[in-house]
Amino acid sequence: MSLRAAILPVLAAVVVALQPVASFAATLRTATTVTSDTVRLSDLFMDLEPGQDRVLGPAPLPGSSFVVGGRQLLAIADQYGVDWLDQSATAQVTVTRAGRVLDRDFFIHLVKQSLPDLGEGPVTIELGDFHPMTVAADDPKPVVLSDVDWDQKSGRFTATVYRSHPLGDITQDSFLLTGTVHAAQRVLVYTHALAAGAIIGAGDVRVDESYTGHTGARAYTGDTDVAGMTLLHSVVVDEPVLERDLRRTIVMHKGDPIMLSYTSPGLHLSATGRALEDGGTGQYVHALNLASKMILTGRVVNGSEMEVDTTSGAVPSDGNALRRISASSRSGGQGGAYPR
Repeated sequence: MSLRAAILPVLAAVVVALQPVASFAATLRTATTVTSDTVRLSDLFMDLEPGQDRVLGPAPLPGSSFVVGGRQLLAIADQYGVDWLDQSATAQVTVTRAGRVLDRDFFIHLVKQSLPDLGEGPVTIELGDFHPMTVAADDPKPVVLSDVDWDQKSGRFTATVYRSHPLGDITQDSFLLTGTVHAAQRVLVYTHALAAGAIIGAGDVRVDESYTGHTGARAYTGDTDVAGMTLLHSVVVDEPVLERDLRRTIVMHKGDPIMLSYTSPGLHLSATGRALEDGGTGQYVHALNLASKMILTGRVVNGSEMEVDTTSGAVPSDGNALRRISASSRSGGQGGAYPR
């Protein structure tokens, strides 16, 4: 064996022995997002040695951030033996806590779940002075709705919202939720826009079987005949027909000569009369039968004809009866009524 052949294995062993032993060098994260309520060493540094990771302290509030500056990072690395590449007092890490925003839709769904009396029909829920809430991203039940109070007549409700995991700040851990709930109802709505002063026809309105909007006043139902009434202000399509929208359209005037029609199975009679009060088409008013001098109640057919209501009783036309009818008309009593 030559000398060269004998020396080469020895040199190879020496070179291997002189090679540096692999060591762990951590890398700083400039920004990190945590999902738990604590910050760990691995949230600040990557490539830590096995078993070196540990909890450093509390995380920011959900959706919030804080910055760890260079001097604090140097102190942390020194305390926990982190071999940090490119150490610098000007370095920093932004730590952000992941959060989930509970928006208006979330709380509307929560209110629906808390009101079992709503039934199966469609409803609309409007919230009052509402502000979104940010909670932990991994919290499956972040809030609890308590003390729910719903007035079904007005639709108004109140409830108290509590965080399932309080932050320790009374201004953020609970708040009062208010709003209105409107269940589906059967109402008349306008089929198109109409201007003030328009006379309502049959094609101007339709029945909405499941209207969930807010009416704010008494709405006419699909069983109400509003044809011939006058619109007091302009309206838009699909707006509910409210009592305050309409007034009767006078077609029959007090004192006018009219024809009284009596209709029953197999019989139709007519008589002359005089209107005792103003009336619109379809309206029930009083009239005087000139032949019998009796006061009758009937439905206005047009400006010169009234269909007598055979179920109502006739009364003598003495001074007291006429004064009562006149007073009732002025106060909006029986005179001026429509079938509902």
